[in-house]
Amino acid sequence: MNYREKLIWAFAMPLAICLNSAQADITLSTFDNFNLDGFFPSWSAGAAVSGPTNYSITATLFGSGYKALSPNVDATGETTVELTVMLSGNGGPTTPISGPIVSLVDADGSFYNYAWYGQLAGTHVLRARLNAPTFTSATGSVPGLDLANLAFFHLQDDPGAYTGPYTITFLSLRLTGAPGPQITSGAYDNTTQQFTLTWSSRGGVNYTVLYAADLATAFSPLVTDIPSTGSSTSTTITMPGGQSGFLRIVQQ
Repeated sequence: MNYREKLIWAFAMPLAICLNSAQADITLSTFDNFNLDGFFPSWSAGAAVSGPTNYSITATLFGSGYKALSPNVDATGETTVELTVMLSGNGGPTTPISGPIVSLVDADGSFYNYAWYGQLAGTHVLRARLNAPTFTSATGSVPGLDLANLAFFHLQDDPGAYTGPYTITFLSLRLTGAPGPQITSGAYDNTTQQFTLTWSSRGGVNYTVLYAADLATAFSPLVTDIPSTGSSTSTTITMPGGQSGFLRIVQQ
């Protein structure tokens, strides 16, 4: 399970105090046993290799493909698109061989492209601001990219002046920058040893409550797969033995 966001509460029954929070992110794909839904020249299914941890395309010249997000993804609040790729080709160490492009398309057809032209061979973590696309292919019926309702992403490569073969290996595609879950209330029942937590949440994701007896001890899952109920989510958990400890809410 890939835990991304965290918010810690320390409690000494029945008192609870919020200590800290981090950012949330949305992983659109880790490209594990991945396949694109369709291709545009010069990419093709025959040029693709789907592996357990990545997805590779070997081609020449411009190519692209698309993937439907089902269900649509709610990435409200995210600020940055982050693509991790590994590039290889026949160019020299100072010869640009690749220009990766990620495109995000919302439910009404707004089509935003984020390009990183002129990349050298090697592994790269490429980032761009979501509100500053390199270019826009379509404005959609409602102008602006609706991050709350993303329907597709496209992967592309524009090698520019380089005409030799290249291999682009996709490792991860994430949207980052949104604030993590914020606990808005907590109440402990000393009789039942149950703790009720309420936190701000986002639709379409699950949460986990982690527990540690002290901060020198690793956190471990206490309750998993808590479905979001929208902008606010609550759960009641039975506390482990003892009169103190730490709780953490994480987005799965």
